[in-house]
Amino acid sequence: MVFIYGLNISGLSIFEYFKRNNIQTLLWDDNHVVRNNIKKKFKSVIFIHPKKINWNIVKEAYVSPGIDLKHKFLLFKKNKSKLFRDLELYSRLVNNQKIIAVTGTNGKSTTVKMISELIINNKSKCFVGGNIGKSLIDFSLQKEKSTTHVIELSSYQLESAPSFSSDISILLNISNDHIDRHKTMQNYVSLKEKILKKNKLYSIISIDDKFCKKIYKKHKSKNIIPISNSQILSKGLSFIDGKIIDNYFENKIIFIKKIPRSLKGSFNEQNILATYATSKILKMKTNIFYKTVENFRGLPHRFEYIYDNKKFSVINNSKATNIDSALKTIKNLDNIYLIIGGRIKNDNFNSFKKFKNKIKTCFIIGESTNLIYNQLSNFFICKKSYNLERAVKQISLSMKKMNTKINIIFAPACSSFDQFSSFEERGITFKKLVKSKLKKYVS
Repeated sequence: MVFIYGLNISGLSIFEYFKRNNIQTLLWDDNHVVRNNIKKKFKSVIFIHPKKINWNIVKEAYVSPGIDLKHKFLLFKKNKSKLFRDLELYSRLVNNQKIIAVTGTNGKSTTVKMISELIINNKSKCFVGGNIGKSLIDFSLQKEKSTTHVIELSSYQLESAPSFSSDISILLNISNDHIDRHKTMQNYVSLKEKILKKNKLYSIISIDDKFCKKIYKKHKSKNIIPISNSQILSKGLSFIDGKIIDNYFENKIIFIKKIPRSLKGSFNEQNILATYATSKILKMKTNIFYKTVENFRGLPHRFEYIYDNKKFSVINNSKATNIDSALKTIKNLDNIYLIIGGRIKNDNFNSFKKFKNKIKTCFIIGESTNLIYNQLSNFFICKKSYNLERAVKQISLSMKKMNTKINIIFAPACSSFDQFSSFEERGITFKKLVKSKLKKYVS
C-alpha cells in the first residue's frame, strides 16, 4: 500500500502513475477543493487523513514538497513506513537516460532552460521537469523517450530521495532562503549539497558565495568543476569582462559576441558558465553553445523587460522571492523606483541600504509593509503602498515630475503568498497593471 500526501502537480502525477500500474494507493490533500476535483476525475479513490492511517500497512509514503516531512500528521508513522519526495520515485523509474540536475537558491530555472535548449540545438531529445514545468514523473508518459533529462531540484525535493543520482550535477549558489522550513542555514546548505553526492560524470559548482566555496573544498577530490564570475580560476571556468576564461577544458578564452538582454546582469553569468561547462562535458561544438546563448529568451517573471524606452524601463522580477535575488536585480541599474514586499522569509532588509544611491523611491507592498518601511525609510524615500495596484498608481503620479530616465523594478524580496497564489500570478498582475496605468508614458 502506498500513501500520497499532497495532491499538487507532483502528487497527482505520482497517483496517476500508480493507478496506471494497478498499485493501490491512499490519498490525502488538506484542501477540500482539491479532493473534490480529484473525486470528479477519478471514480474510485480512497481518501484518508494521515492521522487516521494504519501505518503498518503503508509500505511507502510520497509527500508533496510543499509539506514538511516533520509535519505533526506524519509523526504517527512507524519505522516500517518511509517518507519520500517525488524525486525518489523518478530516480527508480529512470533507465539509461542521461540526467543533468540543477539546484541553487537563484537562477535554477534559467539555467535549466538554457541547458535544455543547448541539447535541443544539438539535435537531441530532451525532457525538462522537476521544480520547473512538468512533474518529474511525467517523463514516463512520453511516447518517444528523451535521451537526456534536465531537471530542476529544490531543497525540498532533495530532502528524501536516497536513490537519486545524476550524470551532471550543478550547484549555482546558496543564500538565505526557506529558513522558516529548514530552521537553520546549515540544514538548508546540507540539503543543497546532496545534489553532488552521487553524480556519475561531473559536478559543476560556483564558488562565489561562502557556502558553495566550503562545499567545493569538501568535495574537491572528485570530478568537480569550479566556476566563478568574480575571479579568474587557475583550474576552472570564469566569466570576466564579457568573456569566458576556460582554464579547465581547453586553456583558452571564449568571446561571446552577443549576450541578449534576457541574460544581462552579473547573476546570469553563472547560468552561462554552467551551460558552457555542460556543453564541454557532453563534447558539443562551441558553435552550438554560441547559438544557444545568443538566441536565448528568458522565462517570464525573471528579469523580464515589459517596457524600455527613453523615458523609463519596467522590469518584472516577481521570481525574486528572497533578498539576495532582489539585490542582484538592482545591482547594475540606477535611478530606480523599486517595488518590494510580500510575505517575508528574512526579517532583515538592511542590506538594501548599500544601494541607497541607486534607489530613488521604494514602494512597499504586502503584509511586510510596516516592517520593511521601518528598516529602510532612513536610507531613501519609502512609500507604504500595501498592494501592487496602489504602488503602480503612485509610480504613475511620480513619473509626471521626472526629467530623467527611471528604472521601475519589481523585485519583491518576499514570497507571494500573502496576496497571491504564486509568484507567477503576482507577476501577471504586475504586468497587467503596468500596461494599463503606465500606457500613457509609452512613446
